[in-house]
Amino acid sequence: MNLPKYLVTLLATLLFVLLFFEKSLGLNVAIYGVATTVLLVSLKTSLFQSHIAKVVGVGFLLTSILYFLFASPFTLFVHILSFVLLIGLHASTALRSLWYAFANFFANYGRAVSDFFSSFKSRKKRKSHISLGKVARVAFLPLFVILLFLALYSMGSSYFSDALGHIGEVLGDFMAKVLKYIDIEAVIVAVLGLAIAVVHSLQYRPSSWSTADSKASDALTRVRLKAFRHFRNLDLTIEYKSGVFLLSTLCAMLSILLYLEITNVWVGFEWGGELLKELVHEGTYILIVAILVSMGITLYYFRKNLNFYAQNKTLKLLAHVWLGLNALLVISVVVRTLYYIEFFGLAYLRIGVLFFLLACLVGLGTLAVKIYGVRSTYYVFRVNALAGYILLVVICLFNWDGIIAKYNFKHYESAFIHLPFMSDLSDKALPYLQLTDEEVSQIEAKQVEEIPFAKRGYFNDIDYQNKIANRIEKFKEKQSKRHWLEQVWAEDRALQKLE
Repeated sequence: MNLPKYLVTLLATLLFVLLFFEKSLGLNVAIYGVATTVLLVSLKTSLFQSHIAKVVGVGFLLTSILYFLFASPFTLFVHILSFVLLIGLHASTALRSLWYAFANFFANYGRAVSDFFSSFKSRKKRKSHISLGKVARVAFLPLFVILLFLALYSMGSSYFSDALGHIGEVLGDFMAKVLKYIDIEAVIVAVLGLAIAVVHSLQYRPSSWSTADSKASDALTRVRLKAFRHFRNLDLTIEYKSGVFLLSTLCAMLSILLYLEITNVWVGFEWGGELLKELVHEGTYILIVAILVSMGITLYYFRKNLNFYAQNKTLKLLAHVWLGLNALLVISVVVRTLYYIEFFGLAYLRIGVLFFLLACLVGLGTLAVKIYGVRSTYYVFRVNALAGYILLVVICLFNWDGIIAKYNFKHYESAFIHLPFMSDLSDKALPYLQLTDEEVSQIEAKQVEEIPFAKRGYFNDIDYQNKIANRIEKFKEKQSKRHWLEQVWAEDRALQKLE
């Protein structure tokens, strides 16, 4: 395809307006995502030469389809993030790190707007070497002087001020009449569509971020310092001994903590009806911070020449033991979270904690590889950023509202059901939130029997059934008026179940 870039951008903008003007998000997100991917693959073949760009491209396409399936705000966030990364990946040399790609977005977006206006020159109707910047510089001073004298004359003469005010009223009336024929919402949608479509006009060029990425290496190299060599070796010895002492002490402390965790949480835990706030809310977050600090300590000691110190075997062994113990600590936090789910059901944050802990395990694994294979800090951040992005896309694969609703009501015999949270789940979960009087009585009876702080009349206290019934009525009415471009697969399925 040899279409001018400005024409591709304008066609993409037109498609955006047709899909999204006066419409909510749904199938239109998937259509626009597929169309954008096709255009990028067809017109920007060099963009997808690197593996990381292929991953992000698949992530962008997949999240657009997943939004049509589940309409999750989180999926929309990951979709937008994917688009930002695709803009950042436009560089003369293929970027390898998503961190650099994200930073490069801010450099590239301004260039994309500039490239869009510059691409009109490809029509070659007439050549002009006058840039927009030169025009702005030439016009700024006269405009400033005109506005200054307008203000001075208005303050000095009431007649001039009244005349100027009259001119302003005439212009205001004229603009009001013009605006009657202009749909402001359509203009806003068109501007937003153009702001997105400028990616098709963006050209490949180097930036400080792409240059830095090309110079970075996964392998850590030894920096030889000739000056004061004796003192440098002495400093390295002191740092080595400091690391051995610190990691030995921390390993001992963490071993004690893990012993107490295993004996009290893994094996000997019994729920007595308490809210588990200290066990999960407070303890889990503190332990997560401890894990992140542990990773930072490991990065600090193995950041430079200590990796090449001839007698560092003990330190490396301690570091691997330290990472292994932290992996066990991650598992312990998983056990705590699973206990919380067992007795209080599923929730967004509890699911998020489990995925975050999985990312922590990946991070600990990359640190072990870094130490064993003498890798650079760049390698650690590069691999973890890519793994984190993939994990974000994986989270989008599931209809979490439906899963939460089904799981929590299925386990009402052992887990407390927090009704205010359940009643606020999205419309996709409505078929699983609708309960008969018999089901309500059965759930309340079992909750009161098994959970010390549960009470009868909980459903009536928050008017649960009426709230869900009103939501279902509004949901059906909204679905009946929905445009086909606004369709969401999970909501269509929910409507079928309700009917």
